[in-house]
Amino acid sequence: MRHGRPGPVLRAVLPPSRRVATGRGGAARSAVVYLVALLAAWMCAGVPAHAQGIGVRARVDRENIEDGGQTSLLVEVFGPSLGEVGPPDVSGITDFDIVGGPMTSNRFQWINGRTSATRSYTYLLRPRRTGSLRIPPLGLLVNGRTFRTEAVNVEVFPAGSAGAPGPHPSPPGAGPGGGGGPGRPARSGEGTSMVRVVADVDTRTAYVGQQVTLRVLLDTQTEILNLGMKDTPTFPGFWAEEIKVPENLEMRRVVNGADTYSEYTLMKRALFPTGSGTLTIPPLSYQIQVRRRSQDPIESFFFTPTETITRRTEPIAIRIQPLPSGSRPDGFSGAVGNFTLAVNADRKDSRVNDAIGVKVRVAGEGNLNAVNALPLPDLSDFKQYSPKISASTSVVGDRLRGEKVWDYVLIPLAPGQQTIPPVRFSFFDARAGTYRTVASPPLTIQVARGEDGDAGTGAGLAAQRDVRQLRRDIRFIKQAPDGLRDKSVPMYRAPWFIALVLLPLAADVGLFAFTRTRDSQRAHARQRRERRARSLARRRLKEARRRMSPSMARAFSAEVAQALTEYVAAKFDTSASGLTHDRIEELLATRGAAEEDRRTFHRCLEACDYARFAPTSSGSEEMRRTLLAAEEILVRLERSLAA
Repeated sequence: MRHGRPGPVLRAVLPPSRRVATGRGGAARSAVVYLVALLAAWMCAGVPAHAQGIGVRARVDRENIEDGGQTSLLVEVFGPSLGEVGPPDVSGITDFDIVGGPMTSNRFQWINGRTSATRSYTYLLRPRRTGSLRIPPLGLLVNGRTFRTEAVNVEVFPAGSAGAPGPHPSPPGAGPGGGGGPGRPARSGEGTSMVRVVADVDTRTAYVGQQVTLRVLLDTQTEILNLGMKDTPTFPGFWAEEIKVPENLEMRRVVNGADTYSEYTLMKRALFPTGSGTLTIPPLSYQIQVRRRSQDPIESFFFTPTETITRRTEPIAIRIQPLPSGSRPDGFSGAVGNFTLAVNADRKDSRVNDAIGVKVRVAGEGNLNAVNALPLPDLSDFKQYSPKISASTSVVGDRLRGEKVWDYVLIPLAPGQQTIPPVRFSFFDARAGTYRTVASPPLTIQVARGEDGDAGTGAGLAAQRDVRQLRRDIRFIKQAPDGLRDKSVPMYRAPWFIALVLLPLAADVGLFAFTRTRDSQRAHARQRRERRARSLARRRLKEARRRMSPSMARAFSAEVAQALTEYVAAKFDTSASGLTHDRIEELLATRGAAEEDRRTFHRCLEACDYARFAPTSSGSEEMRRTLLAAEEILVRLERSLAA
């Protein structure tokens, strides 16, 4: 789709008598013709975009796709030469999700003295629904002028329907793991190698509380430059514990038939189901930046062609069985795995009222976070305090191992041989599918009489001992006989407090005064510039009248064009260097300038531009008409804008 019209730049470059070189001296004349053609091509670089035959177009690689598939959108800008080109405005695409891009590439050609340049932007789109979807016209800004592509229609069929397109290489993100099948990474399109992300678990059937190990693997045949997760992973229905993977991902070679690719482990999780039924591990999405194979050797040499793609794993359903209820032992606290129990005392000999430390330790493969306090049996000859509980976890061979320790403090109340009975701990062994109970051997503590020879027959002795220790720790404060007086000054009476309160008010007043002064100065500057616009334009036109001769046609046209442009810039308080024809039209229309005046203004500018690049076509009469038209349109605009 083309916009604008080719300019008249080349019509006056060569006179008819010099276009063909024949006879003697033809080789020399041919060389002159070639040099002049090069000069004309160089002059074309300064011509506005609408005078160069600039065109834009948009197309997709597939117009018929299945729901969940993807298509590549290619937007191109082409012409003899390209200046400042902005990326397309894709905010109007509402029927698709942009899951990759933009990928940018440039191409420049010189064939038989003619140049051509192309800049392309590639996006990866995923449809949001089925049916006939539309990619609206996309706007691109080329050298300050807006170009628009044609709309593109894409037909999206339900997955597996009869009207769906035939076999086709799977798009990125389709199929298991975002790939082309369970054993083969997907090809994302021309220039992109096979990349997929796969999630897998070590078992699809488990008991409540049994560990299910999740692994996420990346299979690729191209270089990975960067990757990251799109969303924070969530595992509803599971207690998740992270299994660390190396920061520098370890790679291993995998051969699948005729394909060889690199495999990386991206993530590991130890998942513990908290309820029975069918639980689903949701898909995990990754954004991956890969090196793209380019067909342009120049682009590959000077740049690093990259592509950002999205890959998503497939959801995984796991059937969770409840723990058997018929054979559940008393005191079962919910531990699932394989554990050992150890009970130790810090000493075997003690005295009445001397504390003894007893440590109960449970360790093994499984999750102990849900296990409650492990109580000691009822001890009538000991005073028992609440335990201090500590827990830790580690990973051995992708299996989570837990350890939980209960530290008890026991105080013997009677002398003699005292026994701490066995401690029991029950858990469910998921591999054997049965409950198991482990017990510690009994502990024997030999208790002697206290320091004063007392038998210590009751809890009162321990209480007396506690009181004696506390009395040694307490130091009473001696009070003054006449009381205490407050000698401090209230904060609100301090001078610095009043200064801090008034400081924001003073700052606001100063800022208000500064802002008013600055705005007033700017308004006066704009008014002075607007009042001087007419006089500056007359001065430019007077200088143009002085240069009104065929030999100075280029300088004359430049002065007239600058007078018109600077007049508009001064009237609207803007810069003259950034004013295009479209911008001038917009400014004049906002101030209510008549359409005929705007049309005459643009005709004067176009005549000046034409004369600057083809000065031989401007005679004295043509320059006189241009000058009179410029003076007249300035008078008309002055009246129109002043009203």
